[in-house]
Order: sequence, then C-alpha cells, then structure tokens
Amino acid sequence: MSHASKILECDYLVVGAGAASLAFIDTLLTELPNTKVILIDKKEQPGGHWQDAYGFVRLHQPSLVYGVASKQLEGNWLKLVTTKLTLPWNHRATKQEILKYFGDFVNDKIATKQLEFYPNSTYNFEMEPSDGLHSFSDVHGTINYQVKVNIKLVDGTAGECIVPSQNPLQIPFDDGITVMTPNDVYDAHLQGKYLRSKKFVVLGAGKTAMDTVVFLQRTMNVKPNDIAWVIPNDVWMLRLDGNGNPWSWPVKLLECEGDEAKASLELERKGMLDRLDKDITPTRFRFPVIPKDELKLLRKIEKTIRRGRATALRKDGDDVIVEFGNDHPAWKADVPADNCVFVHATSPGPFNGLNAEVLFNDERTMTLNLLTAPPVSSSMSTMGKLEAARRKGTLDLEFTNHLFQIWKGTPESNAVDGKASENDLLRWAIRGYKLSDSDSREKVKPLVTLAMFVAILDKDPMVAMKWMKGNRLIFFSIPGFKGGIYENLLLLQENGKTLGFLENDVKVFEALAEKLQCLKGM
Repeated sequence: MSHASKILECDYLVVGAGAASLAFIDTLLTELPNTKVILIDKKEQPGGHWQDAYGFVRLHQPSLVYGVASKQLEGNWLKLVTTKLTLPWNHRATKQEILKYFGDFVNDKIATKQLEFYPNSTYNFEMEPSDGLHSFSDVHGTINYQVKVNIKLVDGTAGECIVPSQNPLQIPFDDGITVMTPNDVYDAHLQGKYLRSKKFVVLGAGKTAMDTVVFLQRTMNVKPNDIAWVIPNDVWMLRLDGNGNPWSWPVKLLECEGDEAKASLELERKGMLDRLDKDITPTRFRFPVIPKDELKLLRKIEKTIRRGRATALRKDGDDVIVEFGNDHPAWKADVPADNCVFVHATSPGPFNGLNAEVLFNDERTMTLNLLTAPPVSSSMSTMGKLEAARRKGTLDLEFTNHLFQIWKGTPESNAVDGKASENDLLRWAIRGYKLSDSDSREKVKPLVTLAMFVAILDKDPMVAMKWMKGNRLIFFSIPGFKGGIYENLLLLQENGKTLGFLENDVKVFEALAEKLQCLKGM
C-alpha cells in the first residue's frame, strides 16, 4: 500500500468537527477574518456526535441558543411562524436540521478560504510535533499530512458526547437476548420491521432513555404497559418552560450554602426543576431538559425498576433475568426472551470522564471544554472570543495578574517581580467546568468563570457585556435578561468559605466585585 505525504500550513489546527469546535471557529473567524484554520475529524461529515445519534433525537433546548453565533439555527422567524406554525423560541432542531446547519457552515467557510476541512482523518495527541510540524493521517493510513501550525493546536474532542451506537452495552448479556440501540429501534421502525408486538425494556435514565420512552409511545404507538424502565438513579430535570438559565443551579446552590437537596427543592418550587416521580427524590443532576408533554409520557410508565445499575442480562430457559449485583435482587422480565427487546440507553453522553479543566495548556496548545452548564455552544464561542482578544492584545492582563498574585498570596511589594506569563494567567483564570465533579466549589465555578471573563476580556467590563448581549448563543442576548454577575460575587464572598473556598479565593472575589461594580443590577 502506498503512503502519500502532503505539507500544509495554517494558523490553527482544530481537531474535531463537532458543535464545540464549530462554535469556537465561528467566533474566532468573526473576530479575526484573516485567520486560516485547518479542521480535521474522524467522521466523513461535520457534526460530531450528531452524526451517530439516533434518528429521532432533537435538541433539548431551544434552537435559539445552539449552533454558531453568526447563523440562526431556527432559520427565518417569519417563515417559521407562517409555514411551520412554530414560534422561534419553541423550535428545537432535529438531527437532520442540525447536520445540514453544521455542514452548510463548514462549506461556507471553505468557500471563503478561511477553512480547510479534512474528514476521515485522525490526529495522534500522544505524538509530539517533529521539527515544529504536526501530523495527521486519513483513517486508512494511506495519506499522511504534515502541518506547520503558526499559532495553536486546538483539541475539540475533550467533551465528545458518547452515544450508544458508538459504545456497546458495557454489561454481559447471554445469547438469545435481543439488545438494540435507539438507532436500531428507529431504523427497524422506518424499515417497517414488525416490533409493535414486542415488549420493551429501556436501560438507563438519561436523556437518551427519556427520548426512547417518548418515541416508543408517540411514534411507534407502544402502550405504556408494554414498556419497562430500568432506572439506575432518578435525576432532576430542567423544565423547558421553567425560565432557567445556565447559571440558575449554581446561583441557587450558592444561596443555599452548598446544600444540594435544599437548592433542588427550591428550584422545583419555582418551577425550574422537575422529577419523574413526586414521591422519589432524585440523587443526580445531569442537566436534561424536558418539555411538559414528554414528561407526561414518561410518567405513564408504571413498570419502573429502581435497583441500581444493571450488571448482566441472563437467560434462564425462556426467561430473561436482569441482575443488579449483590446489593439488589434480580428482576425477571414479564415476557419470554423472544418477545422482549432491551434498549441500550446507558452510554455516558457528555459525562465521559474526559472533561478537561486546563484549557490554555501552553502557548501553542488549547483544549475546548464547557465553561458553564450545557448547551455547549456559548462556552465555545466565549473561548473563541478570549483567544481572539489574546491575539489582538486587548485582554486586561494587568488586572488578571493582580488577581493571580492575590490568589497566590504574593505581597503587594513583590507583585511586579511575580508577574506571570500571558498563558499562565489564562490557564489559571479560565478553567473547564467538570460536569461530574461532586465538589461544591466546582458546581459554582461557572459563576466565577463568567465574572472572570467579563473582567479580563478588556479593561472596560462593558466590552464583554456588549459582546454577550449581541451573541445569539448567550442568554444575555435575551431582552431583559439579568445575569447578576456583580450580585453573585457578593454571594461568593459571603458563602464561599462554607463551600470550601480558601481565604485567598474570597479575596479574588472581592477584587472582581470591585472592578465589576458597574454591572450592579445587570
């Protein structure tokens, strides 16, 4: 087999063509239109996990706050109202709409020569650049590319969403037991394969499982009595009509001094959170967004099995036994194996254990990750804005260094001698949000990061506020929205130590609040 080699050059080499990378690239190119980006992805088309997701998937949240900042996902508002009879804020894009949207965006940037896209390509992060050249190859290993990267390598894969079609069921199951992914169920339904006579057991309690339970009833007309649902842990759900925002949870948690149970119940009383069963208190918070009509369908399932995580599916004659380890008794399916379909909806999704905290790795490398709660787009657009400001030289590095020295406890007389590098300051100030972390400080980190972004983007905090108000992906663009950045800093000063913050952390909050007094009431 011959191996061809090609030499390329760019300013940014971005790995991963999912929602994260595309939102970052869009903002970067809007701010710095003469920048050249090379984008690579192991898949054939852009779109990341949306390429592999089940066919009936759609956005949890409104299309208004998803995608890239420069282009509406919901499309023309007048056309939406007149032809689809849908208000713009009620539009939730389908898989097909999202893939077309991302594909069109990439094609547009290719046409302007700002972007080159190399699909079916892989980058080995463990291999150090040789002679300053990065390398990647096509998935078959037949073509190798060497790239001179003038500015940065950007890893857009850290928050990769792991879906069932790409992640086989992680527990053993015996021959003769039918296990299908949501993709399989969808495809079988489209092909007219007769599944309606089957009984279904849905494994998992995340949004994929919820979507599956809804699809079985709404589209396949499966009766609720013919669906059993294995729920490892009950989860709090964000109500689609609850008027929440990415900071609602950390703000309430801060107000409740880190008491998660109290915070959750208060948000439930305010109509922002909901649960599957009013008699069962959820033990997990995973940010699924649920509309009223879908929650109503979920609650129709009476056959719910709450015995922790399934550990194996075993065949005993014609019966199927679901095992739950030593802590819980096994459960026998109501119907024989040949009439029972287990739907695998247990993949971790965005909770992949790869969430990076360090984003500005070094002067030549950065990693994309959430700065706040999902959706992902606003965080990545913010990262693009920060990187562009760094390039333009408009960051308030003097103030950032002032905060850094406060945090380190450096005496004021030594602050000049202790000045850190630009990248060290960004690496300290802007850190990724670890979704699965149980530390209360991590749970309120989005509030700190938001304040830090506004304070360091420019010497004038109103520059960041104006940008956020003009960015369709960020809630500040909603007329009348108030984020309470200054007020939350006061709360962090008041309750920070209760959550585990150190004295110097609180001093940083004080310094941030002093600079951001102009945001009072905004």
